[in-house]
Amino acid sequence: MKNNKLEFFIEIYVEEIPARFVNELSTSLKINFETELKNNEIPYEKIFNFGTPRRLTILITGLDTKTSDKKIELWGPPANISIDEHGKYLKPGISFINKNSLNKKNIAIKEKNGSSFIYGTKVQKGQLNEKSLRKISEISIQKIKNKKFMKWANKSFSFVRPISNIYANFNKKFIKIDIKDLDSKNIICGHRFSGKFKKNIKSFKEYESFLNSSGVILDFNKRKEVIQKEILKYEKKYNFFVNPDKSLLDEVANLTEFPKVLLGNFNKDFLKIPKEVINSIMKNHQKYFSIFKSKTMKKLLPNFIYIAGSSYIDKKIVTAGNEKVLAARLNDGKFFYEDDKNTSLIKIRDKINDITFIQGIGSYGAKSNRIQEVAIYLNKYLEMNIDINQIKIASNLCKADLASSMVYEFPELQGTMGKYYYENINKDVSIALKDHYLPKTRNDELPSTNLSIIISIADKLDTICSAFYLNLIPTGSSDPYGLRRCCIGIIRIVESLDKNLDLNEILKYTFLNVGKDVKEYKNEESFDKIVSFFNERIKNYFLEDRFNVNILNSILSDNNSLNIYSIKNKAISISSLAKSKDLDEAAEIFKRLKNITKNNNDSDIDQNKFINNYEKDLYKEIVRIDNFYTDNPNLTDSKECLIEIIKSSSVLSNFFEHVMVMDNDSIIRKNRLNLLTRFRKLISRFANLTEL
Repeated sequence: MKNNKLEFFIEIYVEEIPARFVNELSTSLKINFETELKNNEIPYEKIFNFGTPRRLTILITGLDTKTSDKKIELWGPPANISIDEHGKYLKPGISFINKNSLNKKNIAIKEKNGSSFIYGTKVQKGQLNEKSLRKISEISIQKIKNKKFMKWANKSFSFVRPISNIYANFNKKFIKIDIKDLDSKNIICGHRFSGKFKKNIKSFKEYESFLNSSGVILDFNKRKEVIQKEILKYEKKYNFFVNPDKSLLDEVANLTEFPKVLLGNFNKDFLKIPKEVINSIMKNHQKYFSIFKSKTMKKLLPNFIYIAGSSYIDKKIVTAGNEKVLAARLNDGKFFYEDDKNTSLIKIRDKINDITFIQGIGSYGAKSNRIQEVAIYLNKYLEMNIDINQIKIASNLCKADLASSMVYEFPELQGTMGKYYYENINKDVSIALKDHYLPKTRNDELPSTNLSIIISIADKLDTICSAFYLNLIPTGSSDPYGLRRCCIGIIRIVESLDKNLDLNEILKYTFLNVGKDVKEYKNEESFDKIVSFFNERIKNYFLEDRFNVNILNSILSDNNSLNIYSIKNKAISISSLAKSKDLDEAAEIFKRLKNITKNNNDSDIDQNKFINNYEKDLYKEIVRIDNFYTDNPNLTDSKECLIEIIKSSSVLSNFFEHVMVMDNDSIIRKNRLNLLTRFRKLISRFANLTEL
């Protein structure tokens, strides 16, 4: 069929979608359309999705007027019950013909799987795409789901905000979409302040052109580009630097359909309060960009960039309003800051004894005490040699600012305010109060001092063990206590230490430490779940880093060690030999070894039962590798160790070639199995190379 290059587009016109939902809903709608187009076997060239706070739009190009005709094969019942010996159709055959509207002349008998069946074909006419696209639109819109959806006014359809209209167009004409009691009219509205609307639009090009002329930029990325270009103009004109906050840029680009970038000011007296407070108020509460004197982003200026909703505004009035709102917010911040400073962090700390950390585990005060115990243990385990008094003070105060007026009002400032409230008393401790929350993301900076490192690890370990102790284990995307983030944070910090330590021991200590505060609940099996949880996070972490999944499986599959340093070194060692013929051949031999010994765990060997040199040679290899482990404790996860293991595979290969493991003599058979099991356990100390 000739492709007429037709297009279909649809707009869901909505009342002010929250910025955080725009891209999510737009993508979801696109995925739904892709799924339904595939289900209906409708060919097309491309599909595009667009989103603004007021509309979700889909464009599909390269469509035909209808789908192609299709030949369908129909297999009927067995021939012996469908046609008699005289060629007369019996009841099952007649039923098959009538059901499928077939002509008896076109019925044949065909073989399938050694049996004969009646068989027919018919042509299924192609469907008109206009009809199909209407149905696909109705299904795709109704399949968009979100926990925040609700019903609005007298409408029975649930959505994030009330849907004002659904407009669809195929082959240059309007298509009415029928979804419950939602309006579907032949009209497109421009920007809500423009007062413009248009009927009988013929194409997507005309649709987009009308939106542009009425103050709407449909494409999210184009709105971002507009904002970035306008900010750059301000930077060049005033010689200052705007905070290049990507997450804020994404958010404000979805706050408006036509971004207008404007400059505002605030009283420079507010610069006396910490810049983090000002930044937080501007970003998280007002959606403003903060401005700095230089690229180092150290000295804050009393100005801000904000994004107005359209070009249909009085700039002076809008700017004055934004400045007034910001001044009120900054006044609140100044009051909270001064009030907390006058109270002192030590006095504020008493209040966290009444703030619950996790129900069943106790308060943040109890958590601070546990952090202290684990931090002191870590100090000794990691040989940090940090002053014990410093550890006690930092542990005691690390959660204190949670009870401050500032953090109560602005939770995102936890840790930061503790640093400011204590920096004039003890700088090292104040740094730990802020840094122990690091890293907050996969690529965030790490704690900067040894004191902040051990407080950070202790805090995160306590959070993980507390949640697992109560069986509050993350499921799917749900992770209310941020356990995955805590785990990745620990892995990153421990990796940066470059020390040969096993987190298993530290986890056991922390888990038992949590148990002291939980008198009525025992869940000892949760510790094994923690180890599995860490193993999975370590695997994912190094997968994102650079290592092959099979390599990581070989190291982690039979290994309960949580030694980040060792796991990384082993992965590097195996990767360096991953394409070598010797490693491939060794892995194949070791697979045979694993299969033969899979039901045997006994490794007691009687050398007196050896009856040939192949057994003796394999035993010598066991002794040689065992001696390597003993004599080179710092090389047990190295490339050198892996090479020694690979060398032994040729001896094992000779053993398999010349020795009958399953000897008729049960004693000899058992001794040989134990010999192989000992060998398997020995090389598995490095990795399960059969996973490669």
